[in-house]
Amino acid sequence: MTNPQPQAPQPTHIEESRRRIREALLAAKKVAVGTHAGEEVRVRMMHPGAWLDDDVTTRPIIYLASMKTDPKIREMTTRPEVALLLHESPTGEEHTSWEMEVTGRAEVVRDADERERAKQATMRTSSIVSYLNSVGQTDLLAFVRVTPRFMKHRVFGEIVAGRPPSILEFKDAAGDQASDWALLKRRLGVWKEAVRWPSLTASAASVAVGVAAAFAVTGQVHWGWALLTMIAAVSLQACTNIKNDLDDQRSGADDRNRTPILGFTGGSRVLQRGLATRGELLAATLGFGVLSTAIGVYFALAGRPGVLLFGLAGLFVGFVYTGPPVRLANRGLGELAVALAFGVGIVSGTAYVQTGTVPSLALAASIPVSVLVALILFINGFQDAASDDEVSKRTAVVRLGQQRASRVYPLIAGAAALALLFFVVDGDLPAFALLGLAGYPLFYKATRVVRRYFDQPMELVPANAYTVVGHLASALALAVGLAWYGLGGGMNVAVLAVAVVGVLVILYYNRSIGRLAGAFYGVKDAVARS
Repeated sequence: MTNPQPQAPQPTHIEESRRRIREALLAAKKVAVGTHAGEEVRVRMMHPGAWLDDDVTTRPIIYLASMKTDPKIREMTTRPEVALLLHESPTGEEHTSWEMEVTGRAEVVRDADERERAKQATMRTSSIVSYLNSVGQTDLLAFVRVTPRFMKHRVFGEIVAGRPPSILEFKDAAGDQASDWALLKRRLGVWKEAVRWPSLTASAASVAVGVAAAFAVTGQVHWGWALLTMIAAVSLQACTNIKNDLDDQRSGADDRNRTPILGFTGGSRVLQRGLATRGELLAATLGFGVLSTAIGVYFALAGRPGVLLFGLAGLFVGFVYTGPPVRLANRGLGELAVALAFGVGIVSGTAYVQTGTVPSLALAASIPVSVLVALILFINGFQDAASDDEVSKRTAVVRLGQQRASRVYPLIAGAAALALLFFVVDGDLPAFALLGLAGYPLFYKATRVVRRYFDQPMELVPANAYTVVGHLASALALAVGLAWYGLGGGMNVAVLAVAVVGVLVILYYNRSIGRLAGAFYGVKDAVARS
């Protein structure tokens, strides 16, 4: 009589759950991702990439990928608790379809080795990641690691038959909780968006021109006062930027904007995404306003009382740009008022702080800077045109229409150049001021983009970027030219070093914007092909 062969032990329920969940993670091609947006929850479709250790008892990791500028990346870093829903139907029939719920914590991947692992995992399901990898531009992507706490897999047919789902639960590891430093960085990131930090170059560059103009006239710089002026001007702009967000949220302009471009148009959207409350932004507006006012009072007590007029004028323009009852932007006067405040106002005010007067050279230098500030507002109005029109915000682009406005863009840029040339020929500015034309290659590139894509919000983004960088390049180069004149026009190591650094910075941003534009157009083609 033969002994029966021993049978392999049946897998336990937990072992079976691990197997089914691991297989499902490898089979999933799409995932719905739920993130916190303040008190609301938002859901987007993304492509998952699973990483599974050879040790089946190790917790699986799910990677997600998106562009670094994607709003949901900020939402995940601010409120890292996420919920995922994966669903597939292998045969196309309902009874074989399955779904898997996952809850866990999201964290942006920083480590280079783990970024490579995340890239390999997400390339399996995402044509966008595959395309950017093929052109060597995955540095534009943010990879997010989702560490699961709870996973539940179920097949529809099995649910009907009464079979229980497969469930895995994991205890939090010590490293799952964010450090205090990480929490602080997240919050600072939110406030960086709230003040719209890329736009702050407008006020900073104007201060640089004002200091250089004063130096060209007197040959001296009060560096402590220059620093305080910079802080006051940037604080003033941050104050008005946040106030503009509050006004546009109240009027509905930003809520109606369906094509916002973070950093350029549609406001900061920290309110719309629930990253900050209205009360917090009101407090920030007050804080920045008090800081700039306090510095103004200090200057007044130190013998520069006229600076209060410059500061109050800037605050007034910032508060009535979109605020009631004046609402300058609704009357088509927004671009002009802001250009005068952040061009003529800051350049002349800075020179006044340094010299006690407003030199004619500073006033002349402020005109082309003002026109270029207006150009930034003008280009940013293209993506906002539809929502602005809905709430009767009659910006220049809304009044002209996007196609006609695209033809006006190079005229505004040209007006700044003509103003600069006029003041040089007239003798109000030295020939060194012609360095202020440094940004015009970027304005030329922006013109080509805006003429072609005036009604396509995403494709227009390079024009926004070229305009901001072009303004910064021209204003800083103008400041260098005025300082060079103040040094007597001789070439020295300092001037040469500043010139070289300036050229390198312009080339860097030109390349970065070009890469971003090329990647975006390539991604569109990749998505269309898929």
